[in-house]
Amino acid sequence: MITLAQYFGPHATCADRTPQTDVNATVLLGRVNALIAEMQAAGIVFLRNSATGTQISGQTYGGFRPQACTQGAADSAHKQGQAVDLYDPYNEIDKWLLLNPDALVCHDLYIEHPDATNGWSHWGTRAPKSGKRMFYP
Repeated sequence: MITLAQYFGPHATCADRTPQTDVNATVLLGRVNALIAEMQAAGIVFLRNSATGTQISGQTYGGFRPQACTQGAADSAHKQGQAVDLYDPYNEIDKWLLLNPDALVCHDLYIEHPDATNGWSHWGTRAPKSGKRMFYP
């Protein structure tokens, strides 16, 4: 399970962390952790990323991203506390989600299409413009 402290990581005291980003991240992690629990019960193993020491992908910006971060889109859901990248080096998380897309509906989450996220899985609470649960960034 991912904690709020893990999500904000090195940006915990960043001025861009606001009461609203905390609310957004709390909602996000509630949904994410519920889906992780469901997937673990189905046999999916969530590995720890040695760079973050958590299930969050990347070196620094797989969870919350400060506004000045140039990684990702300018209006990235990560900057609003509405998205997280999960460490998925063997793409097992994404493979399971491709086979079980109703889980995204059940947990009210959206993911970037697995074709665009080799080695990680992007989960978020903000619907893309297409409204699709699996979308291309």
